[in-house]
Amino acid sequence: MTERFDAIVVGMGSSGGIIAEQLTAAGLRVLGLDKGPDYTQDDFLVKQDELRYYQRGAIVAGVDVDPVTWRPHEGETARVLPWSAGELGSDEPLYGLPSIGTGGGTLHWGCAAYRFREADFRMRSAIAERFGKEALPEGTLADWPISYADLEPYYGKVEREQGISGRAADNPFGPPREHEYPMPPVRHAPGDVPFAEAARRLGLHPFRQPLAINSVEYRGRPACVNCGFCHGYPCHVKAKSTTQVTSVPAAKATGNLDLRPLSRVLRVHRTGDGSRVTGVTYADGSGSAHEVRSDLVVLAAYSLENVRLLLVSGINRDGQVGQNFMTHNFGWFTSVLPEPTNPFLGTFNASSAVDDYTSELVPDNDLGVLWGSPIISVTGDLQPIEAYHLMNPAVPKWGLSLKHWLRDNYLHLHRMYSQTTNFPHPRHYCDLDPNVRDRWGQPALRITHDWAPHDANSVTLMGRYKEKIAREMGAKDYWTDDPRPPYHLSTHDVGVHRMGEDPATSVTNVYGEVHECRGLYAVGGGQFVSYGGYNPNQTIQALAYLSAEHLLGRA
Repeated sequence: MTERFDAIVVGMGSSGGIIAEQLTAAGLRVLGLDKGPDYTQDDFLVKQDELRYYQRGAIVAGVDVDPVTWRPHEGETARVLPWSAGELGSDEPLYGLPSIGTGGGTLHWGCAAYRFREADFRMRSAIAERFGKEALPEGTLADWPISYADLEPYYGKVEREQGISGRAADNPFGPPREHEYPMPPVRHAPGDVPFAEAARRLGLHPFRQPLAINSVEYRGRPACVNCGFCHGYPCHVKAKSTTQVTSVPAAKATGNLDLRPLSRVLRVHRTGDGSRVTGVTYADGSGSAHEVRSDLVVLAAYSLENVRLLLVSGINRDGQVGQNFMTHNFGWFTSVLPEPTNPFLGTFNASSAVDDYTSELVPDNDLGVLWGSPIISVTGDLQPIEAYHLMNPAVPKWGLSLKHWLRDNYLHLHRMYSQTTNFPHPRHYCDLDPNVRDRWGQPALRITHDWAPHDANSVTLMGRYKEKIAREMGAKDYWTDDPRPPYHLSTHDVGVHRMGEDPATSVTNVYGEVHECRGLYAVGGGQFVSYGGYNPNQTIQALAYLSAEHLLGRA
């Protein structure tokens, strides 16, 4: 007999954990499906292992199971890549698919928890107002159908419910808010002090980054112990805010969540006319297929996996599924400072950022750059293998040159990055690869994307400001990434099931319901309409709370 549930949630990560928590608390019987394990804290008691997590990607999706192909332009044959910027082809999770299992991408994230600025929700209008309509980029750039004011209460809910540390008053460019962060900033890393001091001398306004990491005990979870294994690693003390330790346990405690790990959804089912969802088919850990039914199915996997599931299920009536692919270009800038920075200590983002060049605040420039980015200092969570990948490219990476360089420079490294994005354009999209299939016989997702001149110019412009800061810090040496880097995935990939009011130009409404299929929701970063310079996760989670509230209103 086919099982029936009040709701099926696919993916128990950043969005899915929250939605499952909200629905089960209201008394709905929810089936949670995740293709990864249901982790317990015992799984992470010993996690200080750079080979296991950074190099071999123990908790992230691998291309042997989840192949994703890439090509720069239409008409070319796509190829499977290791999705790494490192020369060794490591599975460092920033440049690939996110973690799988309960918690999803929040297992490995660096926990930067930014609200988008008001202008980020009206990027097209803001560019036209600043530079004139004739300066608008070609493509499909549009304003969001919701505003920052609409999402502000849900941003606040993320900060309280999931636990975020920070001090909003330090950032004069931050968006308006009703409440301060529930925790003060985490302990300041010593390597960030010269960055903050140099920024102030240059007339900039450094502020401590908001992080989804406990700076003090919060809701029964301890404060960060500064172990130095954070970005790319699970947390062994539950100080990192992940839905694996926040929302999923709360959903389980209701008794209304039937969580089935190691369960891969193969297809979404609909009524004969395609207008309503009826359930899904999934394969369990032994490979057996099961069909389960519900009038409410929430696709809360990573944005690219949501798109793949929609496409293999034949849901793309208006041709918008997979369109408007956007991702971040990080423009890594590495310096060697005179004083030790001890980069192996503390969290990845126990540091400062400046918003003086962010979003519509981008200075007038000779490169035609239309949208800015924060410049972010990185001081901790740098292990030796990752440091190897960050080495000055002019230095040989073998023999005595390698040994002497690491000996003399590792303890003095400082990093900065920005987060510039491509504007949505028809040439950047995802579809199904006609040649590559996974082990279940389903086609792999194919990405068509390359860095445009504006993308590279944005990195170059932000690099000028990073160089000024590095010089002011007294850097003995510095270098930067290529403005057209080799990666085209970053776990910051968004836009591919865009929200909007018109089915001809979008996939879902503002709550994530798919236009062509009643009761089917696709939530997460895929809903984004445009993309500024901030990390996506807090906005993803704010949208999850918004969607959950809507779902409960319907129920």
